[in-house]
Amino acid sequence: MITTHKEDALFTNIVYRLDYPDDQIPRVRKRLFWFSGGALGAVLLVSVISQLLSRNNILWIDSFVHSLVESYCAIIAFIISYVVYREYKSSGKRSNLYLFLAFFSMGTFDFFHAYSNHCVTLFVWFHSLSAFSGGTFFLWSAVSMRNDAKDPPWQRRLFAVFGMAATVASAVILSEYFSFLPNAVVLDISHHTPVTLPIRGEFTGYLLGVNLFSALAFLAAALYYLKYFNSGSDVLYHIFSFSAFLFFESEGLFVFSRLWDPAWWYWHIIKLLIYLGLVIGLVHGLARTFSELRESRRKLTRTVEELRHAYDNLRGTQEELLEAEKLASIGKMAALISHEIRNPLGAISNSIGIFKRHTRLAGEDKELLSIVENEISRLNGIITDFLNYAKPSPMNKSLVDINQLLEETLLFFREDGPGSPAVRVSKQFDPNLPLVAVDRNAFKQCLWNVLINAVQAMPSGGALTITTGCSGGAGNGGPCEEVTVLIADSGCGMSGDTLSRAFHPFYSTKAKGTGLGLATVKKIIGQHGGAVSLSSTAGKGTQVAITIPADHRTNPVDGGDQHVVHTDSR
Repeated sequence: MITTHKEDALFTNIVYRLDYPDDQIPRVRKRLFWFSGGALGAVLLVSVISQLLSRNNILWIDSFVHSLVESYCAIIAFIISYVVYREYKSSGKRSNLYLFLAFFSMGTFDFFHAYSNHCVTLFVWFHSLSAFSGGTFFLWSAVSMRNDAKDPPWQRRLFAVFGMAATVASAVILSEYFSFLPNAVVLDISHHTPVTLPIRGEFTGYLLGVNLFSALAFLAAALYYLKYFNSGSDVLYHIFSFSAFLFFESEGLFVFSRLWDPAWWYWHIIKLLIYLGLVIGLVHGLARTFSELRESRRKLTRTVEELRHAYDNLRGTQEELLEAEKLASIGKMAALISHEIRNPLGAISNSIGIFKRHTRLAGEDKELLSIVENEISRLNGIITDFLNYAKPSPMNKSLVDINQLLEETLLFFREDGPGSPAVRVSKQFDPNLPLVAVDRNAFKQCLWNVLINAVQAMPSGGALTITTGCSGGAGNGGPCEEVTVLIADSGCGMSGDTLSRAFHPFYSTKAKGTGLGLATVKKIIGQHGGAVSLSSTAGKGTQVAITIPADHRTNPVDGGDQHVVHTDSR
């Protein structure tokens, strides 16, 4: 691929390169040269033939047809000038400004030429001025590319507006004061003679000089563009070079024609084809640019997605490393706590038991000893929670029915737990759940921690709803991929800050909480390859969702339709 810097290209936004391997570029460039040379030779040959044709067989072409052709040329020139202006506004390159003025001035003078049939001299002079201004600005643009200045943003619109105003003003002034212009055709007529058929005559020396200068300007510009294309492989240089060569042939052979003869008309058609070719080339360049932009956008989107995915993986890995490092530190601390605190607490608890059996203690002393004993028991529970969270515990997995495990946990919860009689438990169990491979005791601890939190969130009573079901392929007729347990309460709910930190170790909103309950739940569920999530609304309650991968080696538990059981905790 040939890589060309934007500074070396004709335009900034429209990209049109010879996208071939380096060893093929010279051969492709040579083919373009031969094609252009053949086209120029064919145009010249047809021009010579048109000169030899009879000059009396063109009467069917009238001034209306001429105005129509020139109007099309003017419109296309304005379209091209707008495209070039957008490039100048984007890049600020002075060469683009001159190229914009070339097409705008040619379009302006062609438009006035099309509708100046009221005067022969003005009619011919507008045609020549169109070529003169176009050739001059073409050459100016090509020469300025060697050291292309860049105009600051505030000057770009100023220069463009001033150039357009000066061009239009010149055309208007010539239309009003055309009597000062020298005759353009060698005829014994006045300046005011209207254009009628047939009007034929040789062009005057003034007009021939202007057209000759225009032809040389186009030729020099074409050679400059050809040089830039040969060194940079920007196809737009070749397009404008080929157009400048055609304008050179047009103006060079125009001086050998006469007004309204076949050769004169032939070069009107050539000018129209030049403009159409330029439009097609620019449109093709824009299409290639948009195609490359779309492809770049697709690549950029893929790159962004890959970077986002890599960032998520990196962040997850970092969190896992931090968690592992934290657990390693906590594990070392747990061993120290077990030796330095738990053993003395056991000795203190035994001593208090002995003191309580002493018959001489007063009732108040026994009550104080009971308080101390309860506090020791609470401290021992905290240490137990701490050790369960910190120390690595290998999973002893077996196939378990989640519904049955929930029933066992709820039974223990009602008999020995701190459940409030005002809490109404609603069970909505799916009887067709597959078995899951979990550590029975560890998973029961997770359920217990969640249920305790739910009941403690409803100190004045409320509703506790436990739902089990399948997620994944089960809803589409496929096998159940995950077993879901939803535990919802109607308690006080959580604030946004509490919800975001609920799984953080040692974070708790309870006065005597350790902040390890939900952290332990997340750790154990993660060890089973599952996930746990919270959703809560302050004042309306909280829902805990636990998902565990189903074991596809087992069949669903036999049962009937889904049922709902309402039970009051006692």
